[in-house]
Amino acid sequence: MSSKIRLFPFVLLIFLQGCLATWMRMEDGTVLQPGRSEFAMVAGSVPRPEDVCDKGWKSKDSLGRAICEDWNYRWSEVENPDGSSYGYSEQSMRIYPVRRVETREPHFAMMWRLGALGPFGPFTGLELGIQAEGATNPVSQEYRLALGLPGSDSVVAHSLIGGWGTGLWADNSWFLQYAASRRFGALRTYGSFRATLQASQFQDLFSSDKLEHRRTWDYQAAAGVRADLPPVSVIPDWMVMGATFDLGNAGYPDFDAPEGGQPSGIGMAWGVGMGWSW
Repeated sequence: MSSKIRLFPFVLLIFLQGCLATWMRMEDGTVLQPGRSEFAMVAGSVPRPEDVCDKGWKSKDSLGRAICEDWNYRWSEVENPDGSSYGYSEQSMRIYPVRRVETREPHFAMMWRLGALGPFGPFTGLELGIQAEGATNPVSQEYRLALGLPGSDSVVAHSLIGGWGTGLWADNSWFLQYAASRRFGALRTYGSFRATLQASQFQDLFSSDKLEHRRTWDYQAAAGVRADLPPVSVIPDWMVMGATFDLGNAGYPDFDAPEGGQPSGIGMAWGVGMGWSW
């Protein structure tokens, strides 16, 4: 296999960076012991509001707001004094408001965790993690560090998570998250809150005569439950189900929108997944 072919997956991954925060929130506040790993696959549904035009085509006004434009044609006929006549057409541009349609689309995420450090000082450990999710705009990839906070044990756990998401050349996303959970037998219920400074969108980079950084804040609250499964080799070690409420955005931006910003509002995503521990 040539070196160019081997480099293709790496180059493709770079160009697929979506710059936006992920929406599949499964963090439960636990921190793995050093050398322990977990891998999870999650499928779910995420809102993506879309602006549509009943007439004409989508564009934007001088303030960057989405509008619909359409040409209006009118035929007029003029009669000459000698009885002959001639006709001509007039055209004018008309502007209509866009109509927002609430759509949902499937999402798929993969998550990997690795315990990196045991208890130190007042903390219960340190963990590394990666999450990739699509379709965002189009794919988002994040790296994180989780710090086990004092008071965590096998029943109650909480952690502080910080990390970054890779953006498309301009800048990166940065986030800080608090997650906590409590075990009830084979079930562990969890919740979290996360603030993300999102990277500039690709469309925004070329919206003026020069490259500009246009970063936005995103806030998410999540809750869910994780259930341990019997130790059978042919099935996953656990299942997880959760919901994420985005407190600032109604969903991901429309792929065809002339502007790259996310629609404001409150959006809700849900996901169901399975995982393996070793």
